[in-house]
Amino acid sequence: MNVARPATWSRRSSLLATCAWWHFVWAITVCPAIAAELPAALNIEGESRFQRTVQYLQDAPAEVRGDFAAIALSSLTEAYIAEARLAREKTRTAGHDAGLRSWSVAVDYYARQMPLLLEDIELGLPVRLTLGGEKSLSITVADRIVILSHPRFNQQSVFEQGILADFCSRHDCEQFTPGNAELEPIPVSAVQVRPDWTFTAQGRICSYKGIKILFNSEQNLANSLLICEQFLQEVMTLANEFAWQQRHAVPIEWDKLDIQSTPRRPEHMVRLNSAGDSVLVTVPLLYGSPGLLEHVVPWIQLRLSNHPDASIELHADHYGWENP
Repeated sequence: MNVARPATWSRRSSLLATCAWWHFVWAITVCPAIAAELPAALNIEGESRFQRTVQYLQDAPAEVRGDFAAIALSSLTEAYIAEARLAREKTRTAGHDAGLRSWSVAVDYYARQMPLLLEDIELGLPVRLTLGGEKSLSITVADRIVILSHPRFNQQSVFEQGILADFCSRHDCEQFTPGNAELEPIPVSAVQVRPDWTFTAQGRICSYKGIKILFNSEQNLANSLLICEQFLQEVMTLANEFAWQQRHAVPIEWDKLDIQSTPRRPEHMVRLNSAGDSVLVTVPLLYGSPGLLEHVVPWIQLRLSNHPDASIELHADHYGWENP
């Protein structure tokens, strides 16, 4: 049960606050016997890398599993603290709202329970990770369960990817996901691009690894330089991220790629498939230029298949890049 949505704050906030309260109470007091009855989502096609990582952690050393749980619970705490803060700000601007105030109090209370669970993990109490029938993750610490659900449903994927990125920055996730260590290494971060510039009768051409961008205007060279380098950096970052995901058996549904903004974060979420896999990257030009991602995808596909003739030609004026 997800008790918060982007449009949560309405005249029904009082009812939602009541529902939220009981959801929180249930989530932190349900007994292990109930957790054991939750249907496991094992070996089901269409699982995300986050879900597969959780499955592999079932047999991981207890301290590794505990570290994942601690990262996840800390992230959940931050999410609910931010939600409570947002609710209080809304109360101040919208005037007195008993339901909204109750909601913020309930969320605050829930967030304050998390440090107790984190202390239990540090003490070495047993941690269990369970994927439910809806592939939601339940974390059991000793005799208490928390369902790892972001207060805003549409941010769940970004939330999970953030946890995964944090965990994999501390542990070698190669051991938890399928991969081939013999393949060519993939850069951890995008290589600093150094494009070539050609001046022709048609205008200036910025080129790099088969990508060409034509700038018709002879004015504002500095702006063209910045736009070109920013765009190429975004494309190379995205190509490296896609290569890393494919290396770890994450399917990319090329016709379903979608870029979304992430509230209160500089990164953008690029959804990879219907299973919920996504990557967090900072790609303001790709996000803000309608149709640009679709034009770039064929080049990325060819590059990932090591095709020697991967190339694409774009016109800056199609995306409003000619104007300063």
